[in-house]
Amino acid sequence: MEIFSQTDVGKHLKKMKEFINTFFQASNERLRNPLIFYFFISWIAFNWRPIITLFLSEKKIEERINYIGTNFNDIQLTLYYPLFVSLGYVILLPYFTLLIEKIVQLAKIGRKNNYVNEKISDFVGKQKIAKEERKYEQEKAGNAEISELNTRIEELLRTNDEKQKSIDSLKIDLTNEKKERNKYEQYISLDSQDDLEYSIELKKQLDEEYEDFLKTEVSTYFERIGTEISQFKSIPKNTELIIIEKLIYSGLIKKVDDDENQRTYFILTKKGKYFWKNYVMSKNILTQQESEREDDLPF
Repeated sequence: MEIFSQTDVGKHLKKMKEFINTFFQASNERLRNPLIFYFFISWIAFNWRPIITLFLSEKKIEERINYIGTNFNDIQLTLYYPLFVSLGYVILLPYFTLLIEKIVQLAKIGRKNNYVNEKISDFVGKQKIAKEERKYEQEKAGNAEISELNTRIEELLRTNDEKQKSIDSLKIDLTNEKKERNKYEQYISLDSQDDLEYSIELKKQLDEEYEDFLKTEVSTYFERIGTEISQFKSIPKNTELIIIEKLIYSGLIKKVDDDENQRTYFILTKKGKYFWKNYVMSKNILTQQESEREDDLPF
């Protein structure tokens, strides 16, 4: 019998250790391959019965192996099914994972959108509330201002009515004063003597106009009309209107409307008074004796 030295035993143990480490390292690298890893997991899943029988059965090892070889020798379970499942895992699992991630991402996006929409809806609701509150405050302030303005307007209207009444009263008083003044002025103008002094040029001009006036047809009515106006401030009855208009536009007489007494009368103008004075002074009259003798005549 060959006896190994301690050095040889150490070398053999070292080689065995290296072999075991190499085996496990290779196995670990292969297991890191997804296809091998999923095939290994699938094979265990499909062949768990022979594995349990091999390790946990109370039969002898030879009987276990024979039993497994007889009852669990289906190639579909030992090769095809694990291979298909591992290929499905390797090929379809990334897409399935991607689909799950997409679904999860859509769910996250949906949740974020719901959160954002909820926040936006909340902000919109708050904006509407703030807007309505602002409108309410504005209307409240506006109603207060309107009420104050209405009160102020009513006060101004009352003040305006009082002032308008005062103005109307003053207008009435002023109108009455004007009427009284016009009345007095008219009577003063009618009753005053013609004390006005005429310049030489004006007298000369009026004398020339008077001579021209005596040559007109209207002058033949001047004695009767002038006498009536001078005595009664009226026009003789049955006097044609055209004659009156000619005397008015000639500047000899003036029509006066007395609204207060509701009557109309006529007066001689300044020019008319001058003409009338010349006309009266140019007329010859009979003495009292001559007039009495004419009255005594039988015809």
